[in-house]
Amino acid sequence: MIRKFTVGLIVCVFALFLNAAEGVVHAVTSPGFVFSPANWVGDQGRDGEKFHQTWNPGAYFRFTWESQSKDEVPVLLLDASTYNGSFPPPVLAACLDGVWSPNLGSAKEIEIQGVNRAGKHTLTVYVKKTSQVKRWGTPGVSGSNVVRITGIKLVEGSRALDAKSDKNWALIVGDSITEGCGAYELEAYSHLVGQALRSQDYEYAISACGWSGWINRGDNPPGDVPGWYVISNSTKPEDGTYDDQNSRWNKIDSCHSLLDSRGRYSAYGATGQEPSLIMINYGTNDSLHRSNPDDVRASIFQSLGAMRKAAPEAQIVYIIPFGQYKAADLYQMIDLYKKANPADKKISIIDLGLDTARALTVKNGYWGGLHPNPRGHADFASRIIVQLPLAR
Repeated sequence: MIRKFTVGLIVCVFALFLNAAEGVVHAVTSPGFVFSPANWVGDQGRDGEKFHQTWNPGAYFRFTWESQSKDEVPVLLLDASTYNGSFPPPVLAACLDGVWSPNLGSAKEIEIQGVNRAGKHTLTVYVKKTSQVKRWGTPGVSGSNVVRITGIKLVEGSRALDAKSDKNWALIVGDSITEGCGAYELEAYSHLVGQALRSQDYEYAISACGWSGWINRGDNPPGDVPGWYVISNSTKPEDGTYDDQNSRWNKIDSCHSLLDSRGRYSAYGATGQEPSLIMINYGTNDSLHRSNPDDVRASIFQSLGAMRKAAPEAQIVYIIPFGQYKAADLYQMIDLYKKANPADKKISIIDLGLDTARALTVKNGYWGGLHPNPRGHADFASRIIVQLPLAR
């Protein structure tokens, strides 16, 4: 009898230990999750119960919870089934209560160190770097080079805290410079501007990839990411043939629209979730890859009208490419749009000037070259931030 009791006690203790070791999984539907707007899609359109995924470098999510444990090790859960060995998996970075884990591979389970007290905790995870291949996908088929989050595993008794809100949000669009090439350690101007926006109670989305432009395709040539607003056969800014399938201004990836049921930009798919601010930095690749100049001008002009319909109240800010690529065309097309739409007072230009461009013409110069180095990104971000027209 004593022996049976002892064996039973051991089994119970082992079961309790196993349960504690396994923890409790909080799915992506948990109220503790907040995903960066306009970056993530799910297994059910813009939403889903199984996973949320993104291909965007700079995308992020936060999870907030409360725990009585002082030595908890949260475990991030990913679906890594899309990684087939043909590309290096994405690299993540995490900040847990101010403690950073800078180089996290996209494994099925990722332990996050940093909890050293009981109470409220906040984990923020960023997509730090992905290879510029197989990210966009094809019509009806997801890209394989994605970060796919399925949940987070915490100790028994941890309680997710509702972190959702209806904050202002900004859409930051661009090419490899905005993606962060030359400054992969979360040093890109886009990330730094995004962090400044967070301090002003904004969420933000970085939507950028190398090689991309107004009409130039993005990612490693021939590239599967469409140009921003693709026009062909134009003779003047108002004409030409628009190619919606090969444009991404209104899409998150190959399978998902960025627009809601009313044709407006949407943070998470519902109506009434339009951005307060849109920043766009394109023109470099259209110059370097010799895109048809008339089609580029038509794209700049016509995409402004399309974005305004998708975000009627947003401040739209054009950043003149740091190397001054297509600067004259940008000024001319924006001025043309303003003359045709004099009531639209929410369009502005940020131009860091010819001195910045000259500094970048020196390969491996003080600010870097075509792709600014971290010093350059930090300097440019500081000058952009103070010029942003923010909703208060």
